Formats: sequence, C-alpha cells, structure tokens
Amino acid sequence: MIKPKIVFFYALLHGFLVLNSGAEWQVEDPNQCAGFCFRAVLNHMFYRQGLGSNLNDSNRQASELRLENIEKQLAAQHQILTSLASSQGTSQKNIPKNFEKIGSGFYYIEQYHKANWFAAGELCRRMGGHLASISNETELNAIKAQLTTSTEYWLDINSLGDKDVYMSSTSGNKASFLKWASGEPSNTATDHCVLFNNLMYDRTCEQLTLFICEAGDDE
Repeated sequence: MIKPKIVFFYALLHGFLVLNSGAEWQVEDPNQCAGFCFRAVLNHMFYRQGLGSNLNDSNRQASELRLENIEKQLAAQHQILTSLASSQGTSQKNIPKNFEKIGSGFYYIEQYHKANWFAAGELCRRMGGHLASISNETELNAIKAQLTTSTEYWLDINSLGDKDVYMSSTSGNKASFLKWASGEPSNTATDHCVLFNNLMYDRTCEQLTLFICEAGDDE
C-alpha cells in the first residue's frame, strides 16, 4: 500500500506549483517527477520569497546537500512504489480464482473430482492454469505439506512420446525434476503418465485420479 505521507507530498506539490507560479508548470510524465519536482519547488520558493540572494555560500551549500539527499530518497521511494505496483498488477492479472500460494507458486488442489490424465489437464486449462509442473525439492515439499496423506494427484509429466523419456506437457521439454518412489518408473507398456503421492509414480493415463493445477508461472 502506498504510504499516505508520500501521496500527500505529491498532492501538496501539485497544488503549490499551480497556485504559486505565474507560468504554466508541466512535467511530461508525472510518474517520473520524483526529485526533479522537489528541486523545482525549492528553487521556486527561494525566488518567490527573495531568499535566493540572501543565502550565503555556506548556507547555500548546506541547503544543496540536504536537497540532494532528499532527492535521492524520493527517487528511491518512487522506484520501490513503481516496482510494487507493477508486481501487484501482474499477480492480479495472471492468477486465476481459486488458486492459492504454496511455496513460491500458485496451485489449485482438486480434492473431490477424479479424472483421467487428459481430462485433468483440460480442466486445469479451463481454470486458467495447467497440470502442476514441480521443478525442485523445495516446491515438492511445500505441496506435499498441503496434501491429504496417501492420496494420488496427477502432474503434468508423461512419456507418451517416448516410453523412456519423461516430458513436461506444460513446457514441451524434458521434466526438470523427478522424484521417483522405489521401483519407479514401472516401465510397463501402459504406464505413461505421472502422479504424485509423496513421491512420483507412472500409471496408465486412463486412471481416474485427483489432480493439481498450477498458474502464474508464465510457462
């Protein structure tokens, strides 16, 4: 949230420029104003109040130094606020309803409706995401902490194109992270889709299973 003091400062700045200048003040892009506007106000105050000619060199240097420090602080605050506004806008735009933040990602965990691997992927797409693509141990553990014990969930990994190569259906590349259970993958002729139950297993893609969707990762 933008601090009230900063909002008040820019409002006061705008009012001062309008009321105290005989000429028209105009900044091409108000969002880039920051320290420039503050310097303009201070210089204008000196001129209007007749202070410019009364400041001795020592006082003027001290005032300039303080002004430079204030400019730097304002510019830094402006950059932070712009970055926060941008990131918040991106998050609100990309994260569909019902997805929750788990670890560093956003997921929807289906707890009731079971589907085969193909239907699960389509349901995730309709929700604005895709079947979850776990990329590291940290992500795996964060998701695991949210799951019901001994329950299976489809992921986006499959070996439909090549029996011995496990791909991410989201990226179209080889799965970047695999955490197989003992004896997996089974390497049977019918097991081509990967589900998650604390560890990873390959199963027939027609099996009816719960699933995990992921969104907001721009893959």
